[in-house]
Amino acid sequence: MNFALMPNEYPADALRRIVCEQIDGAIAQLQRADDLNEGIHEARKHFKRVRSVARLARGALPDKTYRRENVFFRDQGRILSPLRDNVVYIETLDMLRKRHGNQLSGKAFIKMRRSLVDRHEMLLRTFAEDDRKIPVVIKSLREARLRAQDWKFTAEGFAYFARGLRRIYSQGRSEKKVAYAQPTTENFHAWRKRVKYLWYHLQILQPLSPKAMKVMERESDLLADRLGKEHDLAVLEESQYITELQSLSERNADLLTALIARERVRRRNAAVPVADRMYMEKPAQFVNRIEGYWQRYQSKGLSRP
Repeated sequence: MNFALMPNEYPADALRRIVCEQIDGAIAQLQRADDLNEGIHEARKHFKRVRSVARLARGALPDKTYRRENVFFRDQGRILSPLRDNVVYIETLDMLRKRHGNQLSGKAFIKMRRSLVDRHEMLLRTFAEDDRKIPVVIKSLREARLRAQDWKFTAEGFAYFARGLRRIYSQGRSEKKVAYAQPTTENFHAWRKRVKYLWYHLQILQPLSPKAMKVMERESDLLADRLGKEHDLAVLEESQYITELQSLSERNADLLTALIARERVRRRNAAVPVADRMYMEKPAQFVNRIEGYWQRYQSKGLSRP
């Protein structure tokens, strides 16, 4: 499985190949007998990669196809999201306890974590025992794979990627400003999604200029991680489990909420220098630079029209 362009591969063939490989990967993960929890997590990543391909190729893909597949893979991810959300609660609480263990070592927090684990195990068991859930998702994915093999494109050369790349970069640049001007959970989450899609796009296009693209890819990965951790904290803060903790111990609930707020600010501040580096170019400059890499890649005989 190669989530990138390959030498002497037509862009249309590359995009169809990548999508089919991601669908195959998702199906394989959902069929795992050793660790369904991890399989569901990995399958959702495959869905996001497929959506990123559709966004990258938006200038070459018919609008009807783009909208159908974007909604389809979004909905498949939502089917699996309750299981992943509960894991995020556990991981985020563990991160906070690791950083602030002396303050979060009381019985109330131990009981909170036990409640999170019990709920996750119940959800996972219910999901695994449902004879319709996974088979229906897999059947739908196989149908989507057949559709992907027949995706039609209307573009040549770098035009396959230019519109989608500019759109995601431009949105991310704008949403960065909005997020810091109006620091709501929704605004930071919207920005984080654009950063994540840009990260996927840079992976796909990395062969155009491996060293330069790798630097940008690492930056976008780092930024997405910092914004992702901030969002995980927000999700825990707004969950029912804080309310449940409040009923057990108002003091501990207030303490946890205060620590979450502090950590969210820290993550947001840590994102600033990375974001400033990533979005220092205007969208046209950014896309023109990537197109320059494409032209050099093409001049070496590594691409087809």
